[in-house]
Amino acid sequence: MTSWCFLFLAIILHSCAAQRLPTVAYPSAYKVSLVIPESSFTEKGDSFTGKVEIVLALEEASYSIELHAGRDYLSIATLQVIHDGTALHTTFTVDENDVLTISATQQLLAHTDYKLVVTYDGRLSTTDMNGIYKSSYEDGTGAKKYLVTTQFESIYARRTFPCFDEPSFKATFTIDITVPQKLNAMSNTLFTTSLLPDGTTHYQFETTPKMSTYLIAFVISEFTCSAWNMPEVNSVNKVCSRAQKEDTRRWAVEVSPKLLSSLNTYTGIPYTSSMKKVDQVAIPDFRSGAMENWGLITYR
Repeated sequence: MTSWCFLFLAIILHSCAAQRLPTVAYPSAYKVSLVIPESSFTEKGDSFTGKVEIVLALEEASYSIELHAGRDYLSIATLQVIHDGTALHTTFTVDENDVLTISATQQLLAHTDYKLVVTYDGRLSTTDMNGIYKSSYEDGTGAKKYLVTTQFESIYARRTFPCFDEPSFKATFTIDITVPQKLNAMSNTLFTTSLLPDGTTHYQFETTPKMSTYLIAFVISEFTCSAWNMPEVNSVNKVCSRAQKEDTRRWAVEVSPKLLSSLNTYTGIPYTSSMKKVDQVAIPDFRSGAMENWGLITYR
């Protein structure tokens, strides 16, 4: 019996290892740009467009780079590997395990920065609550409203942008999202906004600390928020939900500053040494009890 258990475990471990990325290329910085059209906040719409720029380097010389891209959710339009301002000649494939393999005709050098630039069309999930997905609720008048949110743990960031979607591949993220003017966008960091000529709103989020892909998050909705000051940690934060649930936010608003202050004391590490905010958002459809996205905690 014991021998069978060890054999079964060995098979499982081998299967998992076969789906892991090689430790050859490592990202250091992402720039992610998303445009979510007004049609995606209707019953039938489920599209978005994206562009990702990844600064990466190789531990050893290679003719290929492997990362993740959700094959059933992202349709790659263009892909370039750029070195010293020149785009290299490459081809790419995406397999059934969502591994995006980029093959170059010339050898990629070790310990040299390259920029990978990918543009693509994306599809929001409407059948599960993983990756970037669409949710809905009824407002105070009974009208159906739609929102777009994310759940990237454990391997679902790849459904939103091509990335090295394993926790060990940490990098910084600079995100910008363009949405219809009536909607609000939130992500892990503070933001500035600008109104574009087509009437949409562009949200530019500050660069994150170095972090794993599964901790990135954003919410685009018509939610309202209750804000509170936290002078003890030099931060201003929000609890957000459907407008008709405003009266249920009070407990979170009152307790959160005390909890964060206690954690600062216990760990000896000021929260604001790495993050400037800790917003909370209550999502109508959410598969987990809660998710510890840095700076943007989401829960059911």
